[in-house]
Amino acid sequence: MPHLVEVNEKYRDKGIEILMATDVDQAPALEKFIAEKNLHVGVVRVPDVYKLVKASGYPTSYGIDVDGKCIWRGHPQGLNDNLVEGWLKDMRAPKLPRKLSDELARAAADYESQKYGKALEGAQKLLKHKTEQVRADAQYLYDIVVGRLWMNQEAAKIHREAGFLDKLLPLLEQDAEQFEDNDWAKDCAKEAKKLKGSKEYKKCVDARDELAKVKPELEKMKPKDARKSLEKIAKDFKGTPYADEAAKLAEAVKE
Repeated sequence: MPHLVEVNEKYRDKGIEILMATDVDQAPALEKFIAEKNLHVGVVRVPDVYKLVKASGYPTSYGIDVDGKCIWRGHPQGLNDNLVEGWLKDMRAPKLPRKLSDELARAAADYESQKYGKALEGAQKLLKHKTEQVRADAQYLYDIVVGRLWMNQEAAKIHREAGFLDKLLPLLEQDAEQFEDNDWAKDCAKEAKKLKGSKEYKKCVDARDELAKVKPELEKMKPKDARKSLEKIAKDFKGTPYADEAAKLAEAVKE
């Protein structure tokens, strides 16, 4: 479980999401455990889940791509950085679930190439097409892209308000590229440029890196030394979410 939570925290903002699937009758106990441990993973209730996925052992993990296909199966400990980075390298937008009118071919291709700004522009131009089917398909694609835009805007807002500037910057840079020529893309590019050169961003990244160095060593350290290391991070990088995390970890260290 700790390993999966770590993977989820590390890669969630890049498009990887860890979900715990369990039988309906076992879900309450799992949800209670996750809440008590303050673990940031979702729980999916699936009737007869073990029969459904034909799990030969417990626990078993599966990698599902954007089109719903299983691309990996194995023990949770086998879910390592090399594997996940390989998935991210080849990650793309989900394919459109149905073929659109020929008039939308260019916009649909732009969407599947993650050129969302161009896809949005192409769909918008056909919203008042003389043919009802073309209008419907244009609205369908338009809604999908606007939904993605809204989702990314909300993600940026959450990172910004929580102080996770290290997570905010790559999101802004990505949207500046993918929503090219859109007002959101222009705002992202402007904010990203300002953020990248700020002291606040550097402080957040340094805090993240320092905490990442210390966390794997905590169990090997004497409680006094562990608490001292964490308190130093909390003090040196005060005002960052990683300093807050370090402070909480320090409080939890027992003699």
